[in-house]
Amino acid sequence: MAEGWLPPTAPGAKPPPRFDEPQPEPPSPPPREPPPARPTFARPSPLAPGERNAAAIWAMVLGITGLTLVVLSLGSLFIVTLPLSIGAWALARKARRRIESGETTRGDGQATAALWLGRIGVIAGVAALVVFIALVASGVDLEQLREDLERELDERRERQDDGGADGVRTSVEQLRAAAGAWLGR
Repeated sequence: MAEGWLPPTAPGAKPPPRFDEPQPEPPSPPPREPPPARPTFARPSPLAPGERNAAAIWAMVLGITGLTLVVLSLGSLFIVTLPLSIGAWALARKARRRIESGETTRGDGQATAALWLGRIGVIAGVAALVVFIALVASGVDLEQLREDLERELDERRERQDDGGADGVRTSVEQLRAAAGAWLGR
């Protein structure tokens, strides 16, 4: 027999072992790592940096409401608008403190806008309060003032319905005329 000659083998069969050379050990497979754990979904804490700043949102709501009411009522609702504006101011300061301390990163613009809305609302409400106190102290009868303004507006409407020259005036001019008539007394 020739050196190195081996008998034929069937396809897919392993060759017979050689006794003259030691068989190398097959490498052991690497240890299996456990599969990665499934992610756990949890609701973030209320103080998470990406969470909304509720104080800033409520400050904006109170500031807009307070300032809108003081403007639309021409200051006569200062009893309602002053607490709204003070609340907006206080909540805006709280929201700014939360942002500065790092509790949240959102709502800085809202807090700043609400702070200014609150300040302007407080100033307008205090001004309306001062005017109200000045009117009461000077002896103005508020019920008589209301009746005079209503009567003046009714007269203007009647003239406008009749097709008079005053029918072309705007409502601002009508209010000015009514206030002028009242102050001229």
